[in-house]
Amino acid sequence: MKKITLGFSVLAVVALFLTSCNKKEAEAPVADTEFDSAIDASYANTIATDIDMIAGFLGENAYPKFVNVAPGQATISPVTIPGVSTSMTWPANTKCADGKVRSGTIVVTYSFTDINANYYRDYGFIGFISLNNYIVDGWMVDDSTTMPVNNTTPRFTIKNLAPSANPNAATTKLKWNISGYLNMTNVADPSKKMVWNGSINKTISNTSALVPLPTNLTPITWTMAVVEYEGSFKGFTPGNVPYTYTVGVEKPLVRDYKCSPDKVLGITTSPTVAPVYSEFHPFINGVASFTTAAKDPRSIDYGSENVPCDNAGTITIKGISYKVDFKK
Repeated sequence: MKKITLGFSVLAVVALFLTSCNKKEAEAPVADTEFDSAIDASYANTIATDIDMIAGFLGENAYPKFVNVAPGQATISPVTIPGVSTSMTWPANTKCADGKVRSGTIVVTYSFTDINANYYRDYGFIGFISLNNYIVDGWMVDDSTTMPVNNTTPRFTIKNLAPSANPNAATTKLKWNISGYLNMTNVADPSKKMVWNGSINKTISNTSALVPLPTNLTPITWTMAVVEYEGSFKGFTPGNVPYTYTVGVEKPLVRDYKCSPDKVLGITTSPTVAPVYSEFHPFINGVASFTTAAKDPRSIDYGSENVPCDNAGTITIKGISYKVDFKK
């Protein structure tokens, strides 16, 4: 019988061949490009701050210009009960001057505040917001909740943060706190819901530049205002996915009432033919930190496109930035 002996080098080659056959190719990591949750949370904040903007006009006894009806729509007017409340009601499917379609009622009640705090700009003003069948662009927005926060049921509340009565507008910026809970349900698909639950501060950054300067006798000229928002809120995006959204004082969100990327909304023929300019005022600057579920943190930059007036920005994930368009 012959004895067969394999050399070491031959065995090594065979072993290497067998090992290489069993080795799987390394898969490239899949890029995290989930943007919807961040865009949805940003949209929930737009809805919340739009409600405050409406309250800001109503609380000054001023016609809410940016939610005025669009050309061809029936005229509507606010209803004021002096010393108690001011409200605005939109008939079903009313197109407004900001291009959004609304129906329902927003009520600002301020009868619980200081007797001298009758206006949004007044020291000590506190406005409680009530929403009655309020729908904007297909989202039913509800301010009621049974969810306790610090053993209380939160109300959507706007509080004037003026340091004293009759502050000097030339040196003191007007500021408010906006807090509470909003539940948003998609009318066409009620399984889609969003929640906004938090507290943010709003400051008129150019208070001293408003003409005339707001005083206890002079209302705020909102059409000239630039406002900033900082604070945090949390909630759920469609799909019941939890999130947290935070904006610091260093890079607050910016909304300029003189900026509208939509430009002309339509034409009016009365009393003369003239263009009607859009009153859609998106966030045009600022940076937010955003976390959702088990995903990596996101940074949302509203002013990264170097365009002074648009509704776009970037979302940065693990050092990679992606351009996005935000919901109107």
